[in-house]
Amino acid sequence: MKKTVKTSRVAGQLEKMYRLLNDRFFNGELPEVVISLKKTVGAYGHFTCNKVWQAGDERRYEINISSATLSRPIEETCSTLLHEMCHCFATENGIKDTSGSGNFYHNRKFKEIAESHGLCVEKHPKYGWTITSPGLPLLDFIEEQGWQDLQMCEAVSLWDVIGTLPKGTSNGAAVKTKKPSSTRKYICPICHQSVRATKVVNILCGDCMEKMELVE
Repeated sequence: MKKTVKTSRVAGQLEKMYRLLNDRFFNGELPEVVISLKKTVGAYGHFTCNKVWQAGDERRYEINISSATLSRPIEETCSTLLHEMCHCFATENGIKDTSGSGNFYHNRKFKEIAESHGLCVEKHPKYGWTITSPGLPLLDFIEEQGWQDLQMCEAVSLWDVIGTLPKGTSNGAAVKTKKPSSTRKYICPICHQSVRATKVVNILCGDCMEKMELVE
């Protein structure tokens, strides 16, 4: 995939990513949604619990990806998109995955859904199990698809920041979160098979019995 730097292509690329992630992690069971690009400084993205869009004869949910955060690494953007897709899965299956004032708190139901659909989840002290980062299945899928960074974002003004501070977060992942843990890729120097690990390891290729090399 070519690096996406044109505004007209970003939403289309995210829609394509949504469909492929739906097929890979949800067996294609999620409905079509409207992907929007709006500047939401308090969150990376959000999902509407109601079908707010009319598309022909059907109504659709909306998943917004904040235009202020589009330039993040593609694995983080995918993680946000998959995070919102997990909310869609919960809504479609009648699972209450958030609670508290404004439904900001992500409960253990959300954690279970997210971790069974390609994400790693950590707990935010105020908003619950909302800190999501890409798990190894998602990282491998991104690499298989050849997805690259979107290379664009909407500028954030001081007024944007001041205006959103009292509101906290939306139904999506909070912007001010712990940085996701990094992963490392190891490749066999003989057959070039690869594996990923979340820490430094000494590992042998089972086919070649050669030590796999860390790729920076």
